[in-house]
Amino acid sequence: MAWCFRHRLIILVVGAAMFDALRTRTRLLLAFLGLYLVISVTAGWSAWRLIDRQLAQAASDSARRVAGVLAGGGFTLNDRTLRLMQELTGFDFDLVDGPARDDPGVVTAVISDGVHGGRLVEVRYHTAAHARASSAVLLVSALFVVGGAVACAAVSWLLSRYLARPLEVLDRSARSIGDGRLDEPVPVVGGGEVRDLAQTFEVMRCRLQQLDAANRRAERLATLGTFTATIAHEVRNPLSAVRLTVQMLARRYPDDSGLAMITDELERLDMIVDELLAYARGITINPGPCALEDVAADVIRLLRRQAEHAGVTMSVMGAACVQADAVRLRQALLNLVLNAIQAQHGGGAVRIKILADGFVVEDDGPGVAPELRDRLFTPFVSGQSGGTGLGLHLAHEILAAHGARLEYDDQAPGGHFVGRGLTPP
Repeated sequence: MAWCFRHRLIILVVGAAMFDALRTRTRLLLAFLGLYLVISVTAGWSAWRLIDRQLAQAASDSARRVAGVLAGGGFTLNDRTLRLMQELTGFDFDLVDGPARDDPGVVTAVISDGVHGGRLVEVRYHTAAHARASSAVLLVSALFVVGGAVACAAVSWLLSRYLARPLEVLDRSARSIGDGRLDEPVPVVGGGEVRDLAQTFEVMRCRLQQLDAANRRAERLATLGTFTATIAHEVRNPLSAVRLTVQMLARRYPDDSGLAMITDELERLDMIVDELLAYARGITINPGPCALEDVAADVIRLLRRQAEHAGVTMSVMGAACVQADAVRLRQALLNLVLNAIQAQHGGGAVRIKILADGFVVEDDGPGVAPELRDRLFTPFVSGQSGGTGLGLHLAHEILAAHGARLEYDDQAPGGHFVGRGLTPP
């Protein structure tokens, strides 16, 4: 007994494990088909049992009617009488001399006649006709079960395919995401919870794609920052030597305009080196009282030759004093004005308007292309063919280091950068 129980338990565990290892579509197909077979066999067995009970009841009723006929008509209970009753009822009647037997398809009754008194009679309702009818019913039932199983298998396959296909699609998408192929969107399949799961997978894929891009960009920028700091350091040493030499020559030849131009350009080169170092090391500021109109005038002085070469005029309007790092603000404003000059081909104007807490830089150029506006202040994003993509980024970071903000007004004509939020002294 214990041996059989253990083996049955092992068979159940192994069968459950094998069923769990099947694909969802196969499991659904087997579940639907198994459910149909269980329902069909149970219904057939129940119908057969109901018919058998009805026949047993009919046989008992026939025995009672026989007893009534014999008792009322004074008939003798013998084989000839039983055969007549068999012809009338369709059941087999047998006299039993011994005790009653408990056989399937047989009911027993005590029937009295006027001669012998009570006699035990077996009424067999499982006759040859019953066997033939049962065989026919069994054959038809088997055909029905087989045909229904085939039809159910086809319907179950379609249903399982309909229900399992979204899960299979999500499985392929999950494997694709796991393999690092983040550019393939997750199809929105199925309905209800499965559709919600697909949408969640798509949100997860987009988020992972953004994080992967951010990590790659951070690695690239970190490497580039180290390289930039090294180059800026190596350039600054000879640049300092050249500046000292030019300053000595300027003291000897004070009227030489070429030396003044070289001095301005060296100052611009020094600012570029500062930009590279600021990008590599981060923005640091030393705030103090700062006249914005003086910073703007210094920027115009440094960019005068580039503006004249491009046919662009520059002007400053307004005055204000704020608490800020004048060197850093000059660097930010120079980048914005230089960007405005480069954006205008064949002439134009750059206007620097001083506000109480910042400034506005306007130009007559075409403005920023719509596809670049969302990434305007991102490093190495530039709309200029020869631009590095650092100028606007550093200007934005310099304003942010001061607790201010730099924005692009896409509603204004031309280029329109607004820096606001500087603290008054």
